[in-house]
Amino acid sequence: MYHKLSNTASRTTLEKELNKRFKYPNLYQKHILINGIDEVTIPIIPMEEENLIVPAIWGILPENYKDDWSVFQNIFNSLNLNINSLDNPSWYSNALLNRRCLIPVTGFFTSYLIDGILYPYYFHRKSGLPFCLSGIYNKLEDGFLSCTIITTHNKQGPKTIQNIDGSIPLLLPKNLNHAWLSPDLNKVDIQEMLNSAPNYNLVAHPISKEFFKNNISYTSMLEPVYYEKAPRGMILKNGIELFTL
Repeated sequence: MYHKLSNTASRTTLEKELNKRFKYPNLYQKHILINGIDEVTIPIIPMEEENLIVPAIWGILPENYKDDWSVFQNIFNSLNLNINSLDNPSWYSNALLNRRCLIPVTGFFTSYLIDGILYPYYFHRKSGLPFCLSGIYNKLEDGFLSCTIITTHNKQGPKTIQNIDGSIPLLLPKNLNHAWLSPDLNKVDIQEMLNSAPNYNLVAHPISKEFFKNNISYTSMLEPVYYEKAPRGMILKNGIELFTL
């Protein structure tokens, strides 16, 4: 379960790197740590406005949902959904065909269990520039969007420093980002894209275990913290664990 993200990119950097502009530029704020357990908004690029970066509630809700976000999340945590569940008929399965989005971040986190102790790891591009996670979204009765991250169980993913549930956010090759937002895709096209290996090279390192405490965020939280028993980091190239440091 991925319930924390990082987005430390400035508005200017996001717009330049993604070649999109913010629909509501004054609403965007960069965050060292975004905690999805709280009701938060994150920037997304939706199919219906593919040239814009717009805010969306993190934690997808049913179309035209009227009740409180927290009420729904207490029943069903929808911060991320595994790609295999999207094939089953449900209130969110239609979104994969009709409401796909990209979710720009500068990093995500995994947890590694060693001898009964959890260690947090931070995945990011070595350059610090943003990249996009794949997602889907729904529209609420008031027109606001809610979204979720699609995850996948990649057999060649970061097993060395992710052994809790084996899932990883779905990353598409950068050259497929535009196609992902096309309304002309059919189910076969989408499935082919989902099987594509990402071409982002990510690095990871352990960070302070204060990461596990809710509502704690500080400037140096993303800096490496090395532990005697935990791997010092790894490189994830094209979705495959290249080597561990």
